Amino acid sequence: MRFAVIGTGFIFRTHLQAINKIEGKIVDAVNEANGKDAWREMVKNTEADCIVILAPNDLHFEMAKFSAENGKIVLCEKPLTIKSENVKVLMSYPDIFTVCQLRYHPFTKELRSKINPNEKYQIETDISVYREENYWKTWKGQKERSGGILFNLGIHYFDLLLYLFGEPSRILTKYVDEKKGEGEIEGKNFFCKWRINATEPRETQRRVFRINGKDYNFSSKENLAYENLHFYVYKDLLEKKGITPKEALKSIELIEKIYEAFKK
Repeated sequence: MRFAVIGTGFIFRTHLQAINKIEGKIVDAVNEANGKDAWREMVKNTEADCIVILAPNDLHFEMAKFSAENGKIVLCEKPLTIKSENVKVLMSYPDIFTVCQLRYHPFTKELRSKINPNEKYQIETDISVYREENYWKTWKGQKERSGGILFNLGIHYFDLLLYLFGEPSRILTKYVDEKKGEGEIEGKNFFCKWRINATEPRETQRRVFRINGKDYNFSSKENLAYENLHFYVYKDLLEKKGITPKEALKSIELIEKIYEAFKK
């Protein structure tokens, strides 16, 4: 499969490694240095089969829609969009997929095989990571561009929660700001206390799901990109499988409700 990439920042290397591993080929790539609208010309003119979107979050919707309208397969880094109304628009296009690589983690596969819908589960989610000061000086520190900390970091874990346990029936947000948040989510067979914190010291950072007292540490590294799970995303993509807009909508709507609950 041939790929054209929009964006060559931090996450680009992870995608490059995954593309090489599936014996794919990057035939075009652009970034902001090529000009604000260079990506449009690339999408229209490239011979690539698939457009990979690694741009700031607020640009994902426009880029995914335009690429699909030009007949391309689309793989967009998380979040697919930062507005649920835009996800619903993308649902009308074929072959659009997003990246929520924790679904491919060995722990996820183990848990999916063990969880019983007739049992009750007490869940504690503690996502405490280190982010250096320069991180906040980029678009990732601007809520209007990133969607906020819950979209930029939390979406992996909210997607995982829904993927494992299903839809929520009650949402309580204790607080949420630009660097951290805490709350509760309750569903038919689960009660989850969640915490997202991007101010943790590097030495003690963690990504833990505690389910009925048992810890599942999904990563102790500085970024999930280092877990090499993108390969499985691309492996599915070869068969035009993956996380569709319909699937992505669930966690995006949940995050919107979490923010809205705090406003109330």
